Amino acid sequence: MLFCVKTPINKLYVFAMALLLAVTLAGCGGGGTTAAPPDETPMECPAGTTGTYPDCEPVRTQEQICTDDGGEWRNGACVTAEMLEEERMARAVAATKAAGTKADAIAAEAAQLGTAASPDAGLGGGGGVDANGAVIPVAATYSMTIERDHTGTTVKIEDSALAGDDDPKFMQAMDLGGGTTMHARAMAPDDDGNVVEEVVFVSTDIEAPTAVAFAKFVDVDGTATQALNVNTNTENDAPAVTNEALDVSGAITAHSSVTVSVIMAAGFSASGSGVQTYDGDDTDTADMDEAFETAGTYNGAMGAYRCDNRGAGGGSCTVTYDSDGKITAVSNGWVFTPAEGATSDQPDYDYYRYGFWLKKTTDADGAVTYNEVETFAGSAVAASGNVSTVTGQATYEGGAAGVYVKNVYNSDRTLDTATSGHFTADVSLTATFAQKNNDAGEGTIAPNLLNTLTGTIDNFTLSGGEGQMWSVDLAGAITATAGTAAGTAKGGDGDGSFSATFHGSVVGVDNVIPHPGSVVGEFNAGFTDGSIAGAFGAQRQ
Repeated sequence: MLFCVKTPINKLYVFAMALLLAVTLAGCGGGGTTAAPPDETPMECPAGTTGTYPDCEPVRTQEQICTDDGGEWRNGACVTAEMLEEERMARAVAATKAAGTKADAIAAEAAQLGTAASPDAGLGGGGGVDANGAVIPVAATYSMTIERDHTGTTVKIEDSALAGDDDPKFMQAMDLGGGTTMHARAMAPDDDGNVVEEVVFVSTDIEAPTAVAFAKFVDVDGTATQALNVNTNTENDAPAVTNEALDVSGAITAHSSVTVSVIMAAGFSASGSGVQTYDGDDTDTADMDEAFETAGTYNGAMGAYRCDNRGAGGGSCTVTYDSDGKITAVSNGWVFTPAEGATSDQPDYDYYRYGFWLKKTTDADGAVTYNEVETFAGSAVAASGNVSTVTGQATYEGGAAGVYVKNVYNSDRTLDTATSGHFTADVSLTATFAQKNNDAGEGTIAPNLLNTLTGTIDNFTLSGGEGQMWSVDLAGAITATAGTAAGTAKGGDGDGSFSATFHGSVVGVDNVIPHPGSVVGEFNAGFTDGSIAGAFGAQRQ
């Protein structure tokens, strides 16, 4: 039997539901009161930014504000764009003023004629004529040495007048590659704060040493060789040595390029300075050889040194050392026997050098005045001298270097600004010595070209990076009896000048007379927008 029972909880349930319905109706606007939502905090721009969210921008530092406005931040302060422009104009004015003094120095160099009244000063400056008309002696205290090993070229500029330990010395300031270097020295400021500085710019075509058979070592004159022809007599108790050894002291005496510095051996050493004596072979002891021997090198060639007194009339041999144990002299009697196949480094003796020397003064305010400019050119081999017997044509290729002034003009041709610096360039020359004769009658040269030197200097590269299209045409006459040439150098604004000297032997071999191996010289030229003074060197092609 199923029973239905009504309980009080049903009434409570109905009441609860009614209350919930009433609340819901009130929230939906059904006659009840609406509850207010909680307050929302507005978003803020994050740290390091500024503005109203979401339009936030990074906070700019004073440096950023400065640079954004075209200025430059220096040492914690802003140099405005206006101030930078003032600085640029001041630099342009200073550069133009300095360039004017260099233009004057170039003109003075161009006026030097290489005569007693107007000597061509060259390295170290000087020369010219003083206010009283007296010739100013050319500086003779300056010297230049150039050496090349397998690692690179070393150029030394020295001034014997300032050789003390505390005197300023020339130091390499820049290596421009290709055998071109710049050297400088600065004097101490004077009482007014002026600083005098000298700059030497040098270009050379010297090449690295070449390994040659020891007996083929060639001296600086290009003709002498090491002579392996000593010790032709044989002692009864000494090894037979015939035409295989070098007379050490004789070679050093005979070869102008060889010094005792080429001698190296472990057996040659001394704890102090002085003369050390080494035994030779005692001719009274038959079948015994007491001669001192030691392995070593001569000018890089492997071999052995021996006190072989047979060629010296018997007795011992000596080596003289300085306090550092360095060899300073050797006596007669020393011979060097090279090892089989030994080679010796042959230095490059046939090279040219050219460039310029200048002196400038910088005052206490930084203003620069170029006091003097001098160009120079030379060769390691002797000048050719008389080239009257040289026939035909020869071409020469090489380089040039010097100083320049480049001008910028206004529309009315007044000077606006000017810059100055150094340049490098290429040179190409043709020398016509005399009419070429041959059995076929070919190769005839026009008479007006005989004994002439012509060519071009172009492909200028300026240190300041300014664009330019400069080119210089050289045309001159060869003075055959002297082996020199001179003429005009045309750059487009008047006639400049050039001078040149041929170098290298022109002595005939088997009735064949060679052309000079190289030509070096100096030149100056004017352009519609500047002027230059320089020097060149070129090898026969």
